[in-house]
Amino acid sequence: MARFDFSRLSVLVVEDSQFMRSLIIGILRALGVERILTAENGEEAIAVMSPGGKKTQSMVGMTGVDIIVSDMFMPVVDGLMFLHWIRLSDKSPDRFLPFIMISAAADRDVIIKARDAGVDEFLAKPFSAANLASRFTQVIEHPRQVVYCPTYFGPDRRRRNIPAKEEKRVNTQNDVEIIHSGKEMAALKNSKKRVWYIRLPKKLKTKLATGFGGNDEPAFDPELLEAAEAKIADMEGDYADWVAESIEKLVQAHHRSIEDMGDESCKEHMATIHSIALELRGQGGIFGYPLMTQFGKSLYECTDEESEATPLLLDLINSHIDLIKVVMSQKIKGDGGKIGKELMQSLHEAKMKFKKSQDD
Repeated sequence: MARFDFSRLSVLVVEDSQFMRSLIIGILRALGVERILTAENGEEAIAVMSPGGKKTQSMVGMTGVDIIVSDMFMPVVDGLMFLHWIRLSDKSPDRFLPFIMISAAADRDVIIKARDAGVDEFLAKPFSAANLASRFTQVIEHPRQVVYCPTYFGPDRRRRNIPAKEEKRVNTQNDVEIIHSGKEMAALKNSKKRVWYIRLPKKLKTKLATGFGGNDEPAFDPELLEAAEAKIADMEGDYADWVAESIEKLVQAHHRSIEDMGDESCKEHMATIHSIALELRGQGGIFGYPLMTQFGKSLYECTDEESEATPLLLDLINSHIDLIKVVMSQKIKGDGGKIGKELMQSLHEAKMKFKKSQDD
């Protein structure tokens, strides 16, 4: 693989968490990316991407942004809605833009939603600098063909050639037309084909090519990856400060949920807990705190939209908060050894107690 010059790359980072946004920017800069635009949610991102000039039917390559990196769950306009806008809106500057979705909620249904909306790559939090770099390499070196049909527009969702089930319609050569330019899309409305495969030239690969390195060379200079991982390590103190602030917000939201139990405002407090839990789930593992990721995931799952604040649930939430406090106060990294097992056992017992009370 040829070595790329990432200083030529322009990236839009869409992330509502200021801390996480700073982390991603730090990693990208360490990897050599110089032009980075930012937005706190999908609404701001749409404003950044909306071209000021006259719109065209094809809307191909009319923005300076080369790759989008976006969180999935954000207020106002989330990453999924922003992706829909990029792929389907007449106002989108480039419907073919590589789009990397990032989320701490990386459950199967979440990944499928992103895939069906037209995402190029999905990156689960927590992630390493190498993980992020590999997603960039994938969209640059191996971009997938774009599929255009009445029900979908976006990168080919098939990673492998799997035989279709008998009840599903299989497209034949007579159904499919292959084109090699997005600008040809305007003429497709008169075509009798059912599906179009759009195979664009590898423009990003050409743009970033340095002419150095062979097939055995990594796309990223190993020293740049080391610098990116070092950047993550340098931000560990900032992470500890962020967690301390998050714990305080959790405690406040928990207390207010107790005070407002049964009132409509209680739902807002529970939503705050749910949102913070998602961030804790996504960031702990990045800085070597996998227990934080596990506790955050558990808290996220027990405070979903269908969860109603009850004394028993609030007790369970408080157990999660106490465990999170222990991890950070004692700086328990990795699996935590004996203490880690005891904390996981405490979580298990708290959840079983709650489940039993639900069954009674």
